[in-house]
Amino acid sequence: MTATTPPQPSLGTRTGRLITQDDLQFRDLNGDGELNPYEDWRLDPETRAVDLVHRMTPEEKAGLMVIGSHHPGYSSFLPHAEEGLVLNPEDVWRDANPITSQPYPEPVLVTSSTDNAINARHQRFLICRDNLGPGDLATWTNAVQEMAENSRLGIPVVFASNPRNHVALVPQFGVNESAGVFSEWPNELGLAALDDPALMETFGSEIAREWRAGGLHKLYGYMADVASEPRWSRFNGTFGEDVELVTSYIGSVVRGMQGRKLSHTSVACTIKHFPGGGVRLDGHDPHFEWGQTNEYPTQGALERYHLPPFQAACVAGASSIMPYYAKPVNTSAAQLDEQFWHGPTTQFAEVAFAYNKVFLEDLLRRRLGHGGYVNSDSGVIDAMVWGVEGLTKPERFAAAIQAGTDIFSDMSDPTELIRAIEQGLLSDAELNQACTRLLTEIFQLGLFENPYVDVDAAAAVIGAKEVAALGEQAQRRSVTLLRSSGLLPLNPAREVKVYAFVTGRTRIGDVQVKLEEAITRTWAGAHLVGSPEEAELALVWARPEIALFEDDREGVALSVDPRDNGVDVDRVREIEKTVPTLLVVNFTNPWLLGEIEPEAAAVVGSFEIHPDNLLRSLAGEDGGPAGRLPMSLPASVEKIGQSPRDVPGKYCGDDYPYRDRDGNVYAQGYGLRL
Repeated sequence: MTATTPPQPSLGTRTGRLITQDDLQFRDLNGDGELNPYEDWRLDPETRAVDLVHRMTPEEKAGLMVIGSHHPGYSSFLPHAEEGLVLNPEDVWRDANPITSQPYPEPVLVTSSTDNAINARHQRFLICRDNLGPGDLATWTNAVQEMAENSRLGIPVVFASNPRNHVALVPQFGVNESAGVFSEWPNELGLAALDDPALMETFGSEIAREWRAGGLHKLYGYMADVASEPRWSRFNGTFGEDVELVTSYIGSVVRGMQGRKLSHTSVACTIKHFPGGGVRLDGHDPHFEWGQTNEYPTQGALERYHLPPFQAACVAGASSIMPYYAKPVNTSAAQLDEQFWHGPTTQFAEVAFAYNKVFLEDLLRRRLGHGGYVNSDSGVIDAMVWGVEGLTKPERFAAAIQAGTDIFSDMSDPTELIRAIEQGLLSDAELNQACTRLLTEIFQLGLFENPYVDVDAAAAVIGAKEVAALGEQAQRRSVTLLRSSGLLPLNPAREVKVYAFVTGRTRIGDVQVKLEEAITRTWAGAHLVGSPEEAELALVWARPEIALFEDDREGVALSVDPRDNGVDVDRVREIEKTVPTLLVVNFTNPWLLGEIEPEAAAVVGSFEIHPDNLLRSLAGEDGGPAGRLPMSLPASVEKIGQSPRDVPGKYCGDDYPYRDRDGNVYAQGYGLRL
């Protein structure tokens, strides 16, 4: 070995096909008995990717360029699930989008059998949505990798997932599918409440270890969207309103998860939703036709508020970027330098960002310096096709690829992409460029050397005591004290009659049970009673929620009034008038507090937290609540209506935020200490 030769990596193989050359070992991925450049780990990833691309058929390239949901054979997501069956034996077709319920014009393949995914459709990017235990996850990903190793070229699989490391008292498909397996941290707003970029880097590196132990390699996240419309249902997945904080957090989490460069210990990040999804008309989301536009009423808002986090992602080396469904519209105020205009008198091409060459090639790649690939959001070919409705599916594939999109999310069927190739809509060079970018990531992640994980080690790493403790501490510290009184800190030893009441939506009965059980476990002096009249203290947990696929409807105004989002406001006020009440408000959006705050004895904010950790924080553990509001709470419906949708509440003036009964201003960054 020369001084420039990297050290021999550990190789993983189920076929046993190895080549020895120069006293070094390599995997014989295609079984031809020769060391091909793509099999030679001494070469750089891009060189290997270029070599492999030229060995691939058009069908194999098309398969590489779609990423669809995949499941083990026993998954509850499958209509034919069979206990103990590791690999899925059957394709699944549906007549409607499983997330939005939007009807498809014709049945769509939503997930392939494992054999068809690997060998017939040539997929190598798969989305894991099942909430599997560590051993089951590792066993399943290994089984899929073994099938991939036995394929013609032996290309390994990249398993992607939505975030898995946040508290989800009530998991929901497509939102927070996984809970209780990996370490559990507060939601993104809760992490933002800590205003701690160094913690974010630690968070990223720690959870990356968990992911890689289970065979997961790619995160759909995190959201670099600066939340500028309080009624947007996806506000909850952002790091809030402060541009500097969001920018620093995105850079930190990319560095934490990926390292300084991608390697066999990294999880690749797909930062979303370029160029910023927070710019919503009345909060409506572009999953729906009535929310499809990004209109910027404020000159320069895109540059000032929305692009900086994506710049940070590019500087940190984010492996991929996801554009949003929306399309920019020319009723906007000026946003781009004229060099980036679509035409001499037209600022934007009014097509969705996955089809928008100016945004993807000129702005993202050339100006911001993105060096990885572009991963579309789900359904841009067959559902959310804003601005390209008149194109056929093959034409849409071609238009998106020529605009700069490299892979298409939540698609398991490359048939229409293959048709685009057959119809001559795409050149070899265009396909090869996209596939080279995609394969480069797989090489960088070390999967061509060893795609397998240790099943026993997975159980020891995922949710391990040390990382779980970090997540629980972050939960406790994220609690934000808004208004205090003699109720706090709670004294767990003091004998007191407590009335507990949870109100909101999404399986509130389950949360009520969990809160009462937590009080019994952690509050030794508490005696639960059945009514406010019997109590000496009430603990009310208000959990309003804007549900994307239930509340976002055409012609219906979205609201951040807790009353409109499941909270029994009248009952809360009755309790507050009857007994000193500790009001806890769970923030997924900047709620209007004018009805439920004034009569509470004390007010705190939570950001998804296990009830045990909430109570321990309120009792002063780890110093008690340490959070600061990651967004400004609006003073009124009128203030929301008067504010521009492209400017975050933090920057909307001194009269925008809510003032409580004691005169405290609930602006971004506000929070008290015990």
